[in-house]
Parts: sequence; structure tokens; C-alpha cells
Amino acid sequence: MSITPEDSAPRFQILSLDGGGLKGLFGVSFLAAWEESEGRSITEYFDLIAGTSTGGIIALALGVGYSAKEILQFYLNEAANIFPPSALAGIRHWVSTKYRADGLEEALAQYFGGKKLGESRIPLLVPAYYPKAGGLYIFKTPHHPRLRNDYRELVRDVARATSAAPTYLPAYKGESGVELVDGGVWANNPVMLAVSEAMGYLKVPQTQVCAVRIGTTTTAPSVRSISDEGGKLGLAKAVLDYMMRGQEQSASTMALHLLGSDRYHEVNITAAAGDFELDRLSEDLIGLGRNQWRYHSSNLADKEFLNHKPKEYRPCYET
Repeated sequence: MSITPEDSAPRFQILSLDGGGLKGLFGVSFLAAWEESEGRSITEYFDLIAGTSTGGIIALALGVGYSAKEILQFYLNEAANIFPPSALAGIRHWVSTKYRADGLEEALAQYFGGKKLGESRIPLLVPAYYPKAGGLYIFKTPHHPRLRNDYRELVRDVARATSAAPTYLPAYKGESGVELVDGGVWANNPVMLAVSEAMGYLKVPQTQVCAVRIGTTTTAPSVRSISDEGGKLGLAKAVLDYMMRGQEQSASTMALHLLGSDRYHEVNITAAAGDFELDRLSEDLIGLGRNQWRYHSSNLADKEFLNHKPKEYRPCYET
């Protein structure tokens, strides 16, 4: 059933989770510290979760009942299977995807089994991209009567599609013939996607919408590393980072302007180039994520994010 202004809660809280591969360990560590500190599941604070790529995997896992601590363990257990260390991977990356999808697909199958998107206990948005049709592709739970199809999708397939990072992993090819790549190419920070869903589809008044965005670290660019010649060789490695960073910044700025600082909160850190990579596990991110909870928890409490209890979610369609 859809949510209307008459029956919606005084606040409608959104959790937005960025893409970033294994750097998602930062965000999920923050969420694990939140759950441990407050004694409630993250899903008990939010009315809608949006997640892209690694953030999509986290959102889907939260939706089907995993704790943040269990998701953190998934990263630690499966990182080497998803992105296996190889001296040849860097060379292969010049002419093909850096990794095969087998490791990721096996991990997702083991983790999610036969669960379907419609089984999520909370409304979800998980973006992907359909390059051959030149179109945006957003997987949605059945939180509105018009959302009649995606709830039948297997969670593991949705996770595979949203995390098919260009040049790192092959595109996801579904049984329907649709070929999808990582939603990060257009919504690596999906906060405005979620805000639009709340105000558009769900008709939540703008004054009730609140959002927390959790990033996966931002790399401080070096002026010397940026080519101003515009050639393919000079820009080939950096162009994807440029696009994602620009989208992340614009989405955050729009959310802040629309919601204001009292109803929008961001958690992220800036790291030096080379500190963290999307295909390299760094357990330093665990400590950084937990430390950020210590730093941000009082602000989240002041902004009333820790007091909210969402309205009960009843899917429009059952799996």
C-alpha cells in the first residue's frame, strides 16, 4: 500500500548508501557500531533505504534481515573470492574486465539463496544501468501499487546487477535478455533518487523528508594527477572517478539545499590517493567507520534520527 500525506509519520527517514566496492566496509562498520550502541536494527530507523553497488548489496542484506555485523563479516569472508589477488589482473584490465564474475555470483548465491526482492522488510531502491537501451534501471520493492514486477526478482540477481562495476566486472545478463551494469555510473550517491521517490511516488510532504547519506570515502585529488590535455590516454584511468565524484557532490548538495542541515546528515571521510581501492580490502576501514559513529552519533541524536520509528511497511504484492 502506498503512503499518503494523511497517514504518513511526522518524519519519513531515508538511508542512502554509496557505491564503492570493498570500501563499503567503511559504511557497514558505521552501521554495525550504530546497531551495537542503540540495540536496534538499522531497518527500525528508516522508512526507505537506497543503495548503489556495494551500497545496494548492504541495503538488500538489511532488507532481508541480516544485521550490519553479519554483513561486515560477509565482506571479510568474501573479499578475496570476489576480487582474487592476481599479478595478471592489472594487465588484463587494459583489454578486458579486471575480474570474472564467478566469485561474486557464488558469494551472493550462498548469502541470499532464493530470497526475492519482495521479501524485504523495508522499501528499497537499488539502481543499475541499461547501456544498450541508454536507460536508467531502478529495482524497487512493491511499496506502491504501480510497482508490479521487480518484487519477483531474486535478491542475488539484483545485487549482481547493481554491482557490475564497469571495467572491473562483466555486465549482468538476466534471463530476460536485459544486460545491466553498476548503478554507480549515474547514481553512485543515490540520496536524491530516494528523496524523489519519497516526494513523488509516496507523496510524502517535503517538510517530513529526512535523509542520512553514508559514503565509502572520498579521495582527495592531486592537481598533478589531473591531465588538462583532454586526451584519451591522459584521462582513461581517471574519467570514471571524475564522473562519480561529480555526481556524488551534486546529489549531496541538492539534498542539503532541499532538506536543510536539520533534516540531512552525511557521513564520509576524505582519504589520500591510494589509501583505499574498491577491489582491495582494508581492515583500517572498520576502525574508521566505528570512529565515525562515535563522532556523528550525537549529531544524529540532536537531529532526531535516533528517535524515529517508521510506519509499518506492508508490500502491495506478496512473493
